[in-house]
Amino acid sequence: MDLQLNPALDLKYIDQVYGDDPVILYMIFDAFLGDSVPRWHSLHKALHREDMKESASIVHGLKPSFTMAGLTWIRPKVEVLEQAIKENETRENLMTIYQTISAELNELLPIIEQESERLKQLQ
Repeated sequence: MDLQLNPALDLKYIDQVYGDDPVILYMIFDAFLGDSVPRWHSLHKALHREDMKESASIVHGLKPSFTMAGLTWIRPKVEVLEQAIKENETRENLMTIYQTISAELNELLPIIEQESERLKQLQ
């Protein structure tokens, strides 16, 4: 079965890791939307509070989820944010990095939502 996913996702990575299994891919997308996205938003709050320990913990835990959801090019950007947190960059700089990643992520979330819903129907 060819899942014919949206080409905005890293289709090569998704095919290598999940093949044509709509069930596992649905579970990955659903977990990303239900867990990773809320944690990404909680990172914003932690950065705003300048809670660097919490921010570092959240961003470190989130890194793999971008790759798993087929957003492989976002992970290096998240790693830059993690490094900036570790280096105690100013809140303004951290928020700028966060907002840049968020803008890109917000464009991709509707695609992941649509694909998740479509894959759910294939089960």
